[in-house]
Amino acid sequence: MAFLFRISDFSVTKRVETRLTKKSDVMKSIVFALFIISLTLVSCVDNTEVSRAFSKYGSEDGVTTITVPGWLIGIAAKFGDFDKEEKELLYSIDKVKVLSIENDDLNGRINLTQEFQDKINIHKDFEELLTVNSQDDNVVIFGKIENDVIKEMVLLVGGDDNALVYLKGEIKPELLNNKIDLSNPERLLSFDF
Repeated sequence: MAFLFRISDFSVTKRVETRLTKKSDVMKSIVFALFIISLTLVSCVDNTEVSRAFSKYGSEDGVTTITVPGWLIGIAAKFGDFDKEEKELLYSIDKVKVLSIENDDLNGRINLTQEFQDKINIHKDFEELLTVNSQDDNVVIFGKIENDVIKEMVLLVGGDDNALVYLKGEIKPELLNNKIDLSNPERLLSFDF
């Protein structure tokens, strides 16, 4: 009889352990899912003024907006004909957003640099990396730098032509050094394809 009691005691213990293991697995899955969701939400947050510019001008005629997610940039880096530094730079970018105003009437009425330069850095999170003022256009590049890595970069062009480029990622400044061409504003940050 004692032998039967021990067998039944073992089977009850085994069922309790199985239930606890299943509950533990469910809890681990829930915690992991919440972690992934919060990580996704945090990575989707953009500079509010950049978002405001996209909201204000993105639906206008003659305005082109493009958003390229990091996974797509990674595919381009993997399959494109890039050198090692260019691939490393592309892999370090999580998102690119571009707002380009091609409507001559709208370009004549606005100047994105004047409108958003002070607003983008309202919280003093960004450092002004480069400013170029010419007769026709003004270019300002801001960077949010943490631990010697550019986390966000905003390029504003205002004047005869207006554009806004927003980059998010973990970009090492030395990767940009060879890609910045100040002699030609048309190809400020350029890759040869």
